[in-house]
Order: sequence, then C-alpha cells, then structure tokens
Amino acid sequence: MQVSEIVSLVLKDGVRKYKFKNSKVRPFNTKPEGNKGAVFGFRSKENMIASRGVVLTSEEALWENEDCFTHWTPNVYSYGTYADDGRTIVKGHAEENLKQINTFVIDFDRSPGEKLDYQMILDAALDLELIPTLILQTPGGYQAYFILESAWYISSKNNYQSIEVAKRVSENLRKAFAETLPSVDLGCNHFGIARIPRTDNIAYFYPAMTKDMQQLISWSMKYQPSRTYKRSKLTLLKHKEIRQVDEKWVDTLLNNPKIVGTKGILGRNNAIYTLSLAYYASGIDQDECFDVMDEFNSNLKMPLKNQDVVRTVKSAYSGRFPGANKEKVLLLLENWGSESLSEHQLFTQKFNGWYKHKKDRSERKRSHVGEWKADILDYLESECYRFKPEIELTKTELQAAVQYQDKPIPKRSLDKAINELKAEGKIYVKVKAGRGGGLVVATRKALIRTVIVVNKYVKKAYKNAIKTFFREAAILTKMIETPGTEKKTGLFGEQTNLWDTG
Repeated sequence: MQVSEIVSLVLKDGVRKYKFKNSKVRPFNTKPEGNKGAVFGFRSKENMIASRGVVLTSEEALWENEDCFTHWTPNVYSYGTYADDGRTIVKGHAEENLKQINTFVIDFDRSPGEKLDYQMILDAALDLELIPTLILQTPGGYQAYFILESAWYISSKNNYQSIEVAKRVSENLRKAFAETLPSVDLGCNHFGIARIPRTDNIAYFYPAMTKDMQQLISWSMKYQPSRTYKRSKLTLLKHKEIRQVDEKWVDTLLNNPKIVGTKGILGRNNAIYTLSLAYYASGIDQDECFDVMDEFNSNLKMPLKNQDVVRTVKSAYSGRFPGANKEKVLLLLENWGSESLSEHQLFTQKFNGWYKHKKDRSERKRSHVGEWKADILDYLESECYRFKPEIELTKTELQAAVQYQDKPIPKRSLDKAINELKAEGKIYVKVKAGRGGGLVVATRKALIRTVIVVNKYVKKAYKNAIKTFFREAAILTKMIETPGTEKKTGLFGEQTNLWDTG
C-alpha cells in the first residue's frame, strides 16, 4: 500500500483531500472543499522541539512532501497558524484545539542493550488481543498506531469530557503493553506529535485492524479497575486503617542501603518484591509504589538495573499474591535488619493479613498443570515458523520435548494440559490416523501472526494450505480480513471458546 493511502486512513477526512488553491491533482469537475482541520509537519526532531514546522490543511500537501517530514500530528486540530512573520514557528497544536482523534499511538523506546523488534510488539499485542494497525520503526525503537474505524470528535461540552475519555483509553493501552514490554513510554503526550509514515520506516501495516472506539472504551472500563490497581477488587484486610506498609519492618528494609544479592540469601530483588507486595496489599497505586522502590534502589550501594525494578514491581502488582508473606519478611529481616527489634515491635498491628505463598516450582516435586500449559505453549512457539506455524509430531515426541529440570511432562498432565489449552482456544489440534500419523498442532498466536505478517503474495497459498489442517484457520482468516463483521465478539471473543478444536 502507498504511504498516501496510509495517511488517508489515519486522517479520516479531517483535512481537505486537495489544496484549496493551486491544486495540481484535483479533478476539474470537483469544487474546492470547505473549511476543515489542520495538522502539523516537522522536518527533523530538532525542528519539532523548537516548534519549527509547517501547517498542513490537505492530504495533497502531505503527498507532495512524502518522506520530507520526520514527525507530524496524526490527530486533527481545528486550525493551525504561525507565531512569527517568517512563518517558521507553528502554533495551534494544543489539546484544547483538538478537532478529532484518529489514532492512539504507543511509543516503544529501546533501552541500551535491550532487545526489541516489531515482532515482540505483535506477540504482546496478540496476547492482549489488541493488535495495532501500523508499526513504524524509529531511531530509538518503534511506534505503534491503533487507528480508529471512525474519528472520535472532540466537543467542548462537559469540560471536554470526550478528551478525558480518550485519554483514559490511551493511558490504559500503554499500561497494558507496559506489563509485557518495559520499553513503553508512559509519559509522552497522548495526542501530540508522532513519527510520520514514510517509505523507509513502515515495519508492519494491516489496514483491516482498525479499532472501534466504543469497543476500546468498553475494554478500558474493564481493564481500569483490575489492572491499574487504583481500585483493587481484593478486600485484603479486615479494617481499612490496617495496612502492611504501616508496619515497622517496611521502614527497616527501606532504610537499609546495604542490601545486596548473594547466593542462598534473600537480597535486593526479594526485598523490592516483598515491599511492593505490601504496597499492593495496602491499596497503593502501582506508580506510587514504583517511585518508592526506585528511590530505595537508587540509595542501595549496589543498585539493580532500572528495568529489573520495573519488572519486579509489575510482578508484585500482577495479583498472583494478595500481599507480603511473613516468613519471607522474617528471613529478609534476619539477613538485613539494621536494628535489633522484637517481632512484637516489627509487627505492631493486630490482624491476620499475612499470606502464605505457594512454594516456587523449583522447590516442588510436581509441577502444576498451569505451569505445564505454559511450557507447552513456549515449546510450540519456539518450533513454529512464520510461513509454517503448524507442527507435526507424535504425542510421545511432544511429551519428550516438554520438560522441566530434565524431566518430561507426565502423560496424564500432558493430556489434561492439551485439553485445557484446546478448550481455551489457545491451541488447535488435529489427529492424523494410521501409519505415520500423530498430531498436527498450532497455537492461535502463531496462526494469526502468520496471516497478518506473511507477504500478501504468499498469503493466499498459506491460507489454502493451512485450511487442510484446521477448519478453525478459515474462521480466523475471515475474522482478520473482515473484522467489521465480528464486532459483537471481537477478534478473540467468546465465540472462540465454542469452537470444537478436537
């Protein structure tokens, strides 16, 4: 697809198609369009920072400058103008001047030494069931566009409530991806300047994956209470005034800069994780917890990497454990307690708000089915290829391939894990009878990734081939190519749970 077509898909008639004056391409029988909005273009990052740009009121002006701009405002403003007589400094790209929101953009900034490619973003998107429409490569990482099916128009009613609604959606989209990819920039402007599509920076584009705003709002409302942790569903303690963070042991750990990590002794990671669990159990927002842990880590004589702190806090706020474990607290205090205090002094509040955590997998003789399911998915993902997402093997071969600590998955656990993964719609299985038979297995993620990513000339051949293995593939490809017909259930809606994947 041409860059001009991508630009048109983003702008959604927010600006004129052709120049009002001196158009070189407007058909003779077409009258000039009336007043519409404006966007802004910038020829370099330095110019963008200095607001040295161009006001653009037509798609034609963007066509003429293809590959000349590095940044633009993909969302449309009511007007744009210049702040100087030389017409170099632009103004008008302020939030209160927004006319319509066309897309949400997530910025992925790769840290030094961090591995990040657009396939990792797509994999995270498939897990979240939030597939972007466009991914652009930038000098420092990537930007993912979630282009709307129809523009979200901004109204001044109710103190610009429409902007606040869109902001909440944008914020939750970023937080959802940040749970998997710590490279997400959570602080950049929600509807400001972004990288512009060019012939040299388009990493991925799938025009069928535009987003319905009402569905995004519904998703955001469901995500908000369970993931941002501002209104935890858990009733963790008997009395509102009782909080784990108010205990003396929390201050004791936070004020010890000598905590390090050594083999066989609970150290920095465990201290941050246990403290973060206390903050989570006390109903404190994840961002506030991270600020405290970041300061704590900075004061350590041997601090952890920032990405390790981010990952640890996110893990504590995942909801896996509802609070800190007293046994872990006592072990940490035994190693790193900076002052001699009795248990009575360390745990002053009279409540049963302590939580016994399950033993780590490495400490148990048997693995849980959920852990084996994750192992099976990891193995299948490691074996699938972009053009061949299905794997042919016998059940014995699969059993031997899926191992933990050099021990293969037990046959009963394998059967149960496969049946549960099939029922959840995460894998598709076909049994081939007779000599040379066995299983043909594919993950849902691998199938969809192949349909989305493969070259369009290969896609038709792929679809015809894969349908011979899985009838579900026909449903998936149809849903992806024509998502508008599946609005009630969505790409991965409840319908997938009803498929007979046997």
